[in-house]
Amino acid sequence: MALLLYDNPISSNALKVRFMLAELGIAYERRIVPFDLPRPEWYTALNPVGGIPTLDDDGTVVAESHAILRYLAGREARDDLYPNPYGARAEVDVFLDRFAITFRPAFFRYESPALGFVPGKGMLGGEPRLDELPGVVEKIAPTLELLDNMIGGSGFALGRFTIADVAAAPILFRTTKTGLDLGRFPNLAHWRETLLARPAFAAANPVT
Repeated sequence: MALLLYDNPISSNALKVRFMLAELGIAYERRIVPFDLPRPEWYTALNPVGGIPTLDDDGTVVAESHAILRYLAGREARDDLYPNPYGARAEVDVFLDRFAITFRPAFFRYESPALGFVPGKGMLGGEPRLDELPGVVEKIAPTLELLDNMIGGSGFALGRFTIADVAAAPILFRTTKTGLDLGRFPNLAHWRETLLARPAFAAANPVT
């Protein structure tokens, strides 16, 4: 039985998983979950929290995008993407948590008005609020500068391609849709260029 991915095209978290599956060369089926809240009962029966995506691997159900990335790397024994030595693995885990807790919210502060985020409907749920963007740029600049300094100029989060890059790629891609200028952050711009050039990212069918 092929993997079944419960997905939505505009979900950046689902895009992470499609990118990972493409990198791994794994065939899978997609089942689209409506983005509007509340989520359908058939979906919350599978994932009570209702977040998108969810992966069903022949009855093994995994939710939360970073957990799915870890699961798939382990399933395929890809220690290059999620290292087996605990020290190297911890480095990836620390980056994933830092990105989710500190850096992802900064990008979201810009995405929300730029792409008309509406709670319960998601991105593109309403009209863009472009008048808010100049003020947001200045507020998030120190956080983006910190990230720029952390990742350096290798084109990868940790100097080599790992699931940390898979997790960040959809957010970097989204800056091409929001118009967030990364000119002040050359390492972020190079990181984005490196990841978006990977054939697997294009194969993941990024939308927004």
